[in-house]
Amino acid sequence: MQASRKMEPPAGGQKAPASPAVFPKARQRPPGNQEQNAFLFHNPLPSFVVSADNHRILDANPAFLSLAGLTTGDFLGTPLSGLPLWADPERCERALKQAGFGRPLQNALVAVHNGKGPREFLLSASLLPRENRLFCSLTEVTDYVRQKEDSELEIKVRELKETNDALRILLNQSREEAKRLKQRILSNVEDLVLPYLYRMKETPLDADQQVCLAVAEHNLSELVSPFMRHLGNQHANLTPREIEVANLVRMGTTSREIARLLNISKRAVEFHRDSLRSKLGLKRTKQNLRAYLSSMS
Repeated sequence: MQASRKMEPPAGGQKAPASPAVFPKARQRPPGNQEQNAFLFHNPLPSFVVSADNHRILDANPAFLSLAGLTTGDFLGTPLSGLPLWADPERCERALKQAGFGRPLQNALVAVHNGKGPREFLLSASLLPRENRLFCSLTEVTDYVRQKEDSELEIKVRELKETNDALRILLNQSREEAKRLKQRILSNVEDLVLPYLYRMKETPLDADQQVCLAVAEHNLSELVSPFMRHLGNQHANLTPREIEVANLVRMGTTSREIARLLNISKRAVEFHRDSLRSKLGLKRTKQNLRAYLSSMS
């Protein structure tokens, strides 16, 4: 064997020039779960995978590389705290230790500084126990606040819709109650007031009394006339006299009383009642005329 030659120091006592720095080659990504790798790559949030023991970076998606200003070969096997990305690396390490003990980490506040200046992110991490890895993701605080505001807005919209539905139900109930109240008032006027006015017309009255009675009768008739208008609109073939008789029949007035109130014969009243049954389609039925007219109101 040829004897190795001893390296002689350079003349003049000068030191040998330093060798150029040699960086280690990028390590190959360790194989992982295919679904997890696909999710990591397609996740729009900056995401990365580190070893649960020493927090060395095993993989990262393009969003994280862009945030940290890295290329693929720059980070594999590098301790996470060694990246110049973090404003407080120790805080990030403490947060990840929590996740390493099996407790999911959610929204730990961390600060980063890159070419865009200092920015705040929320760090979340979960342990993949079989592979002893931590899957981590970063959400910028402004994005988180925006998502939270959108979520709160959705809740407020839903609450407003529920309130509107409740108000709509109350409004419908109020309308139904107003309708029932109106019907009670009309029924009371027809049953308790108008019959006495009709009887008063048959008594001797002076001119002033007749005028006052006529005005009162007209005003009350206008009050209860919705039934008469409704009946006339639904059955345009009815004559004014038939509508008048129908209103009195609905009030429970007998044929004799109708004849006296309208100043016509009882036979004429029976003729109008029979005509009403025919035009209302009750001729061949056993339905009571008054009951039918009451149901229309």
